[in-house]
Amino acid sequence: MRRADEERILEITKDVWEGRDYIPRVFDRWVSDAGAEFQAAEVEGVVVGVQRLRPYAPGLVWYEGLRVASTHQRRGIARTMLNAAIEESRQHGFREMRLATTYQPAVNLFESAGFRRLVEMRWWRGLRVEGGEPARIPDPSEAARLWSMVSASPGIETYGGVCPDMNGARDLDAGEIERLARNGLVRLGPGGRALALLREPWGQNIAVSLLAGSGGAMREVLMALRFEADADGLKHVTVNLPPGHPAEEDLKATGYDFADAERSAYIYALAL
Repeated sequence: MRRADEERILEITKDVWEGRDYIPRVFDRWVSDAGAEFQAAEVEGVVVGVQRLRPYAPGLVWYEGLRVASTHQRRGIARTMLNAAIEESRQHGFREMRLATTYQPAVNLFESAGFRRLVEMRWWRGLRVEGGEPARIPDPSEAARLWSMVSASPGIETYGGVCPDMNGARDLDAGEIERLARNGLVRLGPGGRALALLREPWGQNIAVSLLAGSGGAMREVLMALRFEADADGLKHVTVNLPPGHPAEEDLKATGYDFADAERSAYIYALAL
């Protein structure tokens, strides 16, 4: 992709998610990122599809941004692009490709290509609230102790062994907690008995990828996130949670509702 392709990107994405596609917002960053490959598919010199490959952890490559122009869909272009990305990732020595999607035709494409589903997520949303204190941000040195709590937390098995960050799902372990803590993306409840792992948000909100803990400590973390959103001038808190996770009851008790009850998000992986 080139900077001169931006106008074409606006055309391709204008109908995605009712005009709310994120690719136009990140276009400049993606084009200038020398550590990733932002690729275009052309037909007779016209860009008809895009995709991106981004190394993000040892042995792991993240696949994102697959779009095909509405005028060129159902011609096998998306499958051809995906197959090319898989082959390129193999040649570069990656052991696994991962991705996230909410789009059912994409689910069908990825599953037919051999991707296995790691985790399903639903979005919960809590509006900002005035008057309380944000949760504590732990020091990275606390990661090993926190991992002991997280690994024994009710419902942790529903995450499929990953932290389901829609920007890049890494293996869930003490090292990941330490990395997130270094970046200020962990929020800790009273006595270290509950925590929330955050990710880079896509809007004016606090975005939560994973919850661990239970009981009063969990509910205090969830309320503290709503207080933090208000203190930071943000609109709300968004929480990704696998269906059936026991924290659903804690979310309801602290004023969270489904942000999009009709649609799930999925993390997939393909061994290379």
